[in-house]
Amino acid sequence: MTLAEMKELVLRIQTNEENNYNTIGIRFENKSREIGEECEWSKNNADREDERDFPEYGTAEYDEMGVMDGTSAWYISEVIATVSKQKDQMQDAQRFYCADDHCYIIAGYHGNQDGCDEGEVVIQEAKVIATIF
Repeated sequence: MTLAEMKELVLRIQTNEENNYNTIGIRFENKSREIGEECEWSKNNADREDERDFPEYGTAEYDEMGVMDGTSAWYISEVIATVSKQKDQMQDAQRFYCADDHCYIIAGYHGNQDGCDEGEVVIQEAKVIATIF
């Protein structure tokens, strides 16, 4: 899937689902999920200097982190803005987001909390409504 195709798909899903949910976001992760699956609440590492500096899942350091009040995702508008800035819209979307194996659209109820990263939304009762890759 190219970045252009991803953008079109994400916007179509958002348009089709926005009346069904209070909040919709995009979640990148390595875990394989099914449509309809409810996501676990995310861990919070607010004290990190770099938002990419996150302990590996399953380690003691990961287990000791605080828990957010929902599942972390990116606002769709943030992801679309990032994709739109790319000159090569034909590049592979999964390679562009190479840090994670999967991309999902998740939806539920707005649950932001203090300490969110710019463009981040925390979704309560978040469930997978679409798989992008």
